[in-house]
Amino acid sequence: MSTERTSWTSLSTIQKIALGLGIPASVAVAYILYRRYRESREERLTFVGEDDIEIEMRVPQEAVKLIIGRQGTNIKQLRKQTGARIDVDTEDVGDERVLLISGFPVQGEAVRQSVLSVRPLEPKLPVTKNQRGHYYYQDL
Repeated sequence: MSTERTSWTSLSTIQKIALGLGIPASVAVAYILYRRYRESREERLTFVGEDDIEIEMRVPQEAVKLIIGRQGTNIKQLRKQTGARIDVDTEDVGDERVLLISGFPVQGEAVRQSVLSVRPLEPKLPVTKNQRGHYYYQDL
């Protein structure tokens, strides 16, 4: 038994130190990568001036169409109502687009709540006419 050496005791002092420092370093790198991934999925809030903020939201492609509206009518109305600046990033991020909202905190929050309330339309149910001439939705 005394002639057999375990793996730990066969390492030199420098190797033991390198191993001891290497494991915490790899955990730290993994944590940093995880935080960056999580932050990329969250809304970003940036203070631009004394009072101005900037919010970056990821919005599903279907919802962006509803937010902008036909010929931009919905987004123009939202800009007019809230007074916030609203820009839609031209680059697609998968099934999502980035919405940039800037203005006073109250304005930004009003736009954010409006955007969160937009839901893509549900598929329409088939409509049929009964014998009395009334229309109703047919269950699928």
